[in-house]
Amino acid sequence: MSRRMLLLVVLAFAAAGCSDRAVPTASTAAAGTTTARAARERLAQSLAVALSDPATRGAVKRRLDASNAPEGKLQFQALVQADQGALLVLLARASATSSADLLADLDAARGLELYLPVRTHRHAWTGDANFLVGTIGADGEQPVGFDASGARYQLDPRAPPEIPVLSLVPQETDFTGGHPDWIVNCVDMCGGSSGGGGGVRTQTAASAPGLYLVKSHFNDTYESWLKGQPEFEYHVYGLGDDGQSVELSCTGEHAGGVYNWDQNTLDWTGAVMLLSDVDYNTYRAKHPEAPIRIVAWEDDDEPCVDHVNVPGVSALITAVDNAYKAVTSGKVDPWYLRGIRSATSVFNLVTALHSIILTNDDFIGNAVEGTVTGDAPNGSNWVLKTNGTVTAGWFTTARIPTPK
Repeated sequence: MSRRMLLLVVLAFAAAGCSDRAVPTASTAAAGTTTARAARERLAQSLAVALSDPATRGAVKRRLDASNAPEGKLQFQALVQADQGALLVLLARASATSSADLLADLDAARGLELYLPVRTHRHAWTGDANFLVGTIGADGEQPVGFDASGARYQLDPRAPPEIPVLSLVPQETDFTGGHPDWIVNCVDMCGGSSGGGGGVRTQTAASAPGLYLVKSHFNDTYESWLKGQPEFEYHVYGLGDDGQSVELSCTGEHAGGVYNWDQNTLDWTGAVMLLSDVDYNTYRAKHPEAPIRIVAWEDDDEPCVDHVNVPGVSALITAVDNAYKAVTSGKVDPWYLRGIRSATSVFNLVTALHSIILTNDDFIGNAVEGTVTGDAPNGSNWVLKTNGTVTAGWFTTARIPTPK
């Protein structure tokens, strides 16, 4: 059993203490493979069959209703192991397989979350037999669903069906309060509440000096309806000690502290930290003249960890660098109202990315200052560019100085 699966099992036992259907294409999911996608589909099918039992549906519905996580989510591996592994036994029975094989699928599928992503479905489903269990990995995949008999359906990628869909998808939510090693901080299964992590930061967003995001616009949500609300994130990268790149900060829904931020629509206005003076000064002490790069992602996996198809993203970033002669970074300026000006990139961003994960985050764009791109919509000062000069969004920054 992998360390990841072992952690989830430990988490589970700690928790236990505290109208429109497409034509079915097959009666069973593909078998005989351990890919994350195939494992996830087998689990979704097994769950659908297990939920044909009214008592099991009722138990799962009560868990969903009691969830403290966004959109009523549950961490699936923890749910399976809760109550002395009651659901694990039912899933194995529903799929006519052994618990060992089921655990292997839970491991291969990696972290999963279960919820009803469509708001009207959450309100409509009473725990009755009218449901599908749907799943999807990367947003470009064809979503599939299973009914209580195990029949497999192709779902419309553009819009949900009328029948309520319970979504079993790769985990985007941090169920440990930002500290995976603090098992007792998990939500839902042990009654806690999600608060994010990202380090101990005692200053509030209103008082901490640094570079702030004050407006943000994206041209797309980059998220399938089956995966609920988008998980937008801004990542700031700097020059690493090895001459490559390193992440300096992440601003997102589960980033925690002054970096905690949640944008669920195409437009947002407010004030949230992009790079604190504390983090920037630490970076500047090692690399006094080095610039930073700001990149926007839509998270499809672990919060504030970029998991991508490196060759594909590399091509998009390289095209942006070429289009703007590598003036695709910024220099923090403490005397400038907007807080950051354009600068030439001096490090390879792609080496900061990880290719070991099977699911992909969506690269939205690399920030280029409007004075360089020649366009700054709605008064923004930075434009998100992808694949050369393609605009994917824009944002506005401001600086809150250190109090004198």
